[in-house]
Amino acid sequence: MFLTLWNYLRGYVIVEVSGYSMERFINLAVNNHIYLWDIQEKDHKIYFKTSIQDFKRLKPYGKKTRCRFKIKLKQGVPFVAHKYKKRKMFTMGSIIFILILWVLTSFVWLVEVEGNKRINSLDIIKALEQKGYGTGSLKAKLHLRDAEAYLINLYPDIIWVGIKFEGTRMVVQVAESVPKPENKDVNVPCNIIAKRDALITYIATHKGMPLVKKGDTVKKGELLVSGQMQLSPDDPTIYYTPSKAIIRGKTNYSAKGTIPLQKLTKDYTDNVRKKYSLKVFNRIVPLYNQKVPFQHFDRVITNNQLRVTKLFPLPFALEVEERVEYIPKTTEISEQDAKDELVAKLWGEMSSYLSESAVVQYREVFFTKTENSVSATINIIVEEDIGYVTLIAK
Repeated sequence: MFLTLWNYLRGYVIVEVSGYSMERFINLAVNNHIYLWDIQEKDHKIYFKTSIQDFKRLKPYGKKTRCRFKIKLKQGVPFVAHKYKKRKMFTMGSIIFILILWVLTSFVWLVEVEGNKRINSLDIIKALEQKGYGTGSLKAKLHLRDAEAYLINLYPDIIWVGIKFEGTRMVVQVAESVPKPENKDVNVPCNIIAKRDALITYIATHKGMPLVKKGDTVKKGELLVSGQMQLSPDDPTIYYTPSKAIIRGKTNYSAKGTIPLQKLTKDYTDNVRKKYSLKVFNRIVPLYNQKVPFQHFDRVITNNQLRVTKLFPLPFALEVEERVEYIPKTTEISEQDAKDELVAKLWGEMSSYLSESAVVQYREVFFTKTENSVSATINIIVEEDIGYVTLIAK
């Protein structure tokens, strides 16, 4: 690739050779250190590429072998420059355009975040903008290592940041920490605490001092099994142990909600009006705006950022705003359909709160109907594991 670019910059010609001793002509040229490349034979003629200087040295070998040769095509910067030498305004405009393009590519026009899962990309971009690392920043003045340290200090969940330039893009690569697993060290002294109000239905203690029994009612946060114990009834010496027990209990959950008996729907038509704008840096310049003769419509905005290549987005974008007409319609819902939809919604919300070990033992639903809506209250009783471990502060 580099060699191709170098040949184009210094200029080269494509030569056509004809005659009875074409192979000898090529051999003489090569043996006399004339550089030829892309040699091809077609229709009893030979074609090759050579530099402008080497083409001038071919004449004696043509006479010696009685071969005719001529230039079929001229390629490269010298020929382009000669072609536009008299068109000064065009040349000047081209130079100015290249300079403007070069200046624009010296700035950051797009910031992209990769590798993040828990932290929002927009939050990272805004944090960088507050420190002067946003779009429109001159790349030469940006200290990427400082920006990396800033993000690591700002977000405790980030353990590594790599920032690099790809054309006019600034790519922020993030590695987040792995959430800490639950403490599974069986040798760490701990208590077992109630995570909800419950009626104890089953308790089996393997380690620790049980403070409740089957049939007891406990409150959220109450100590169920203690890891602080006496050596014996006669010896008051205290020692600590990691509590371990299976504790299940009945707990109550409830959820409430309301759903209207009328739904507003949108019936979209084929009527669309468009508005075109040019986004220059952070300013919007209106170009063309069709009048909107309808009252109800939704907006769909599309930004088409201009790029030299994929790596060189420019600070210009064509913004197309489509206004799509719709006719609002009110749809009546039957009372039974409303009840079914509401129960499904509330049950979905409650299911997200239940643990994997929960077993539903009882469920009741109460409905209240008004003129325009239906309300529901769901109460359930489940049996589930109600204990969680907390470390003992000595």
